[in-house]
Amino acid sequence: MKFSNAAKGVSKLFTAEILGLIGFVLTGIGAVAMATGVVGSDQKVMSNNAAIATAGGGAVFATIGAIILLVGAIINIVGLVQAGKDEKFFKYALYAMIIFFVFSLIVNIALAASGYKDYATSGGSLINLIVNILVIQGIINLANAKQDAKVASKGLLIFKLIIVVTVLEIIVSIIVAATQNTVAATIAIVLTLVALILGIARYIIYLSMLSNAKKMLAEDKE
Repeated sequence: MKFSNAAKGVSKLFTAEILGLIGFVLTGIGAVAMATGVVGSDQKVMSNNAAIATAGGGAVFATIGAIILLVGAIINIVGLVQAGKDEKFFKYALYAMIIFFVFSLIVNIALAASGYKDYATSGGSLINLIVNILVIQGIINLANAKQDAKVASKGLLIFKLIIVVTVLEIIVSIIVAATQNTVAATIAIVLTLVALILGIARYIIYLSMLSNAKKMLAEDKE
């Protein structure tokens, strides 16, 4: 059984996640650099010029990362639309992703001036987890249809792993948002780094699943 649309779509999803990983790392480094610049200035361990340069460099990294994430998101949508023609769970993932964009827009506009905007990361990670789970389920369904037990079984394992890693990432993000004004700034930076590492692990786990699916469906591109 051939799934040419899914093959093209999954290939785009893989490319999108590579861009997503790069963008995530850059924005994460930017966030840590900006926080380090602020802490260095407040605690007088950096000169004002060094603190400004560190924070400014972080802002540049974050901006570039955000642009790359946007490009990846667009490619992701195209991939989900294509793959959705062959497997309904990719359509469900697309709907979840649309909800994610709406959620982000509401948070950025309505909550920008509130004291709760820092919790947006946790909500975004949760919706992203749902998208990942739906895509993985779609890949498992395709693997079962193609009688590829190896990809199907790996999909079930990654299904569980990505839930565990993302839940830990969400917990750390919530702790950072809830305690950033009460704990030492250096602790907040460490927690941000932990969240960054967990996020990278999530991307790598998800990419391994997409890579397997891409290979499985490679012959269907014709």
